[in-house]
Amino acid sequence: MAPVNEQPRETATDLAHPDWVRRLNLFGDAVGDPNRLISLDADELLAVAQQSTGLTDSSSDDDWETGYRQLVEHLDARAGLTVLGRLSARAEIIRNLQTRLRLADYWRAHPDVFDEEIVEPVFIVGPPRTGTSILLELLARDPGLRPVVAHEAHFPLGPLPGVDRTASEVSEPEQEFWADIHPDFQAMHELRADLPCECVHFVQPEFRSWHWSMMFDLNDVPGRTTPEANQAIYRFHRQFLQTLQHRDGHPSRFLLKTPAHLGFLPELFETYPDALVIFTHRDPLKFIGSSANLTGVLHWMRSDDVDLSIRGPIMAAVYEILLGGAMQQRIAGAVPAEQITDVHFRTLMADPVATIEEAYAALGVPFHESMRSSIPAYLESKPKGKFGIHRYDPARLGLDESSLRAQFSAYIEHYGVELEHT
Repeated sequence: MAPVNEQPRETATDLAHPDWVRRLNLFGDAVGDPNRLISLDADELLAVAQQSTGLTDSSSDDDWETGYRQLVEHLDARAGLTVLGRLSARAEIIRNLQTRLRLADYWRAHPDVFDEEIVEPVFIVGPPRTGTSILLELLARDPGLRPVVAHEAHFPLGPLPGVDRTASEVSEPEQEFWADIHPDFQAMHELRADLPCECVHFVQPEFRSWHWSMMFDLNDVPGRTTPEANQAIYRFHRQFLQTLQHRDGHPSRFLLKTPAHLGFLPELFETYPDALVIFTHRDPLKFIGSSANLTGVLHWMRSDDVDLSIRGPIMAAVYEILLGGAMQQRIAGAVPAEQITDVHFRTLMADPVATIEEAYAALGVPFHESMRSSIPAYLESKPKGKFGIHRYDPARLGLDESSLRAQFSAYIEHYGVELEHT
């Protein structure tokens, strides 16, 4: 097979809002503060969600509300959100409160949901920009795997009663609006309501989950990374999958993905003891700067108070810890090494069919012959440069690329990561 055309991954170095975004945000300055236009009050948001669903009981887990209130208080008072940032946050929060209320109601009406067994789910983990997204989309071609589609993540029970739209239509703003806010965003990461999505999207109603830290700077919010919070995230994760399977009416082998799992492999295997993990790898020189720029832009689309110069060192430090921790867990047997296989970005790009077939063989997953044609056909629909080129300036992100590989030398050596020189 001919090599896959890798889309260049390098964001616009000038963070400039489109005129419509700049003008919208100026409404906040015009009245002195964006919070005078768009309220982020925890009680009021919860009341809106309850009134709009006719439901009041959101969960038997009282801790979720503590995390919810801490999040909203921070976004309201300390996140420096623009008018658009506050509007986006308000919409996301209300939707997730509604989802939590509706799921709790569904679980009360169908207590057998929790009898559903989630058997041998397949997880893709690895740092961002190491091929996790394209691998997710390619594995979604497998008729034996059941991905979570983006509109399901946002509306697992469908749109609100009385809303005359499909789940895909009402999910579109959160999935596809970001390219309108920042025209280069699609070149960084394609979002679409009908694409398979990351776990971060469907664990949003657990307000201590990873999604919120990805969208906003929450480093000084207490209680977000405690063992109890992690347990709550994975408990909700499992309950969500059980709900989808219950509604499907038949068992499925789920296909799941998020780089966030990299930091919680013990919790993942505690929740899903028979999980199978595909661990992606790439030259850190290629994924650290790109990831740092992406998260910086995500925050900047919601707040003008973003310092890109600290993003690179923070991202490098985080992934040095996460990758080192995962490596030691596998060596020490803290996680089942036989249930994890490694896929390298360059190998995947050069021959995706053979690479996936080899990963399946290592995990004991049957390889469907239809994938020999469906994978190349899918890649044909995503040509190189389809959404432009993701450009970024490592120096602007505070990165010294000459020392970056040295920082990750143990990771590179242990996994035999191929260095990329172009």
